[in-house]
Amino acid sequence: MQHQRLSRELGRRLMTFFEEYDPEGELFFAPLDVTLSNSNVVQPDILFISGTRREIMRQERIDGACDLVVEIMSPTNRRKDRLQKMGIYRKAEIPHYWIVDPEENTLETFRFNDGSYTLVFAGGPGDEFTHPDFPGLDLDLDRVFFRPVGG
Repeated sequence: MQHQRLSRELGRRLMTFFEEYDPEGELFFAPLDVTLSNSNVVQPDILFISGTRREIMRQERIDGACDLVVEIMSPTNRRKDRLQKMGIYRKAEIPHYWIVDPEENTLETFRFNDGSYTLVFAGGPGDEFTHPDFPGLDLDLDRVFFRPVGG
């Protein structure tokens, strides 16, 4: 349930932002295959393709590196998202990789630069989200990580 809440709330805020920031771009949600190489097909929880990169979109899948991928960790895939997928996304030179941890209530955003990822933001409820590449993106992390009583 919390995975779905996080996906919905973060997706809603990203969609609102990208409608203004890059109206030709598109935001998608899993399940949608992203083919990064002959041996790497992934399904990020949330992904964004900018208007300048629409040529990678196919009828049934994405062929190439998205501009942003978001992975929401689950107890069974924490190591995979943190290490294996980060390596796959780094090799594909995906500009932005975000990891959401529902257990720790944290969001970490990484930017690809010179062959590796650099941490740009790490925080959670009570923290003010800022990202130099997405000026004006309002991520109310209290709302993103909201968990109803008993939920």
